[in-house]
Amino acid sequence: MKRERKLRGNEGFTLIEIMIVLAIVGMLFSFVGVNVMKRYSQAKVDSAKIQIAAYEQALQAYYLDNNMYPHTTQGLQALITKPTVGRIPKNFADGGYFNKKALVDDPFGTPYRYECEDYQNYVIASNGPDGSPETEDDILSEE
Repeated sequence: MKRERKLRGNEGFTLIEIMIVLAIVGMLFSFVGVNVMKRYSQAKVDSAKIQIAAYEQALQAYYLDNNMYPHTTQGLQALITKPTVGRIPKNFADGGYFNKKALVDDPFGTPYRYECEDYQNYVIASNGPDGSPETEDDILSEE
């Protein structure tokens, strides 16, 4: 008994079908990629806000002990080591107010800006995603 084998002429995909599938897959990847990048950028902004909040807590402890905030010239470093310039805090805590390893750049790779000219009001700022100071995307402290 012989089996007859029929050959079909329409097996496989045409070039047009493959190109359409690749175009659809490409559009899906671009849509997903854009959304992932938006989430990644938002995560960096959220991280900067959390780091600024940590600096604010340390500054509040500094203020409670010394009735003043560090001056701009003393910077955030004054939370780690007792300042030797400007108004010297009288009740600086042993060990400081902030972990030295936690004093880091913002998530965008630039140092945080700290400004306090009157020892009573301060601003901590991240330059934000564009990396430029004093632009619309800067992330500022609550104070």
